[in-house]
Amino acid sequence: MKNHSTTALVIACFTLFWWPAGEVKAQVRRNCSEILYYNPSATSGVYTIDPDGEGSLPAMDCRCDMTTDGGGWTLVLNYNHLDNTNPALSVLTGSLPLQGETALGFDESGTAYWGHAGNGLMTALPFDEVRFYGYTSDHARVIHFKTSHGGTVSYFKSGTGSTDGISTDFTPLTGHTSMLPAAINMTVSNMGDYAMTAYPLWTGSTYHWYLGGEDPVCLRRWEVDNYPCTTPSTFHQIWVRQNVSLGVNDFIHGTIELKLSPNPLSVNAELTVVNASQRQLEKARIAFYNMTGIQVFPVITGRNGKYTIDKGGLAPGIYLCRLVNENGILAETRMIVH
Repeated sequence: MKNHSTTALVIACFTLFWWPAGEVKAQVRRNCSEILYYNPSATSGVYTIDPDGEGSLPAMDCRCDMTTDGGGWTLVLNYNHLDNTNPALSVLTGSLPLQGETALGFDESGTAYWGHAGNGLMTALPFDEVRFYGYTSDHARVIHFKTSHGGTVSYFKSGTGSTDGISTDFTPLTGHTSMLPAAINMTVSNMGDYAMTAYPLWTGSTYHWYLGGEDPVCLRRWEVDNYPCTTPSTFHQIWVRQNVSLGVNDFIHGTIELKLSPNPLSVNAELTVVNASQRQLEKARIAFYNMTGIQVFPVITGRNGKYTIDKGGLAPGIYLCRLVNENGILAETRMIVH
């Protein structure tokens, strides 16, 4: 079993589940999207996540952006590079980069704020959306866009493939003024652990996203929507996000659904379990939790997949209604109490 403890300086992001035998299980969320889903009031900051659940990777700290474009973003690449330097890139296998300074003029090489996730870590981390952010002292343009382009998501996970097609499959975000990715006319493929750093965005000899590279013409390459052949100060970030519905379904098994009506409720509501077998219903129970993971106890009556939920002493707010058995969560929905 992994050690999921965290320090006092890190925002707690685990939920405690109470099972019939009295066992308490702590579940650390796999990414910032899950954290935000289960705690909509979560703010941007450093959280502890476990990208592969009970797999071999350790729990790790990460930077979550809970504000931009609805939030839920996990930072996977962060390089604040100082002009006229050329430090080595850092491929991370058991940790994620944190965010330090966001202004130019700092050398963060060799710190916890310098590096990017390698393919193994990217494969373990659930995501289906990517956000680029970058700017440079060489010009005033800013790269800031998101994409759900399937080829890019797959490429960043595996290191095999390319970003071909991203130029017409992106959404500009606040402040985006760059030529990339719309101006892309060339593609590099199969860059492995450097898929996010070596030409994922490339207009030949004009506009590049390139970190720490060298070639016979330009000995140092730190590029954000340019091709300066010098080493200006640069700031590169890549964030990833998991679609909210997928973030829930990752640990919900099968096609079982919970339908609650009315929702929001003022006094009581009818809860129906859909697509569950009689055997599943016999071995499962309905449980409610508040958004901090503490079990709460409305009045539940009924059987065989049809229940009446009386809010009882529940305060107004958002609650998680779950169908659970000894193996985990079978289905889940939100209940809003007025």
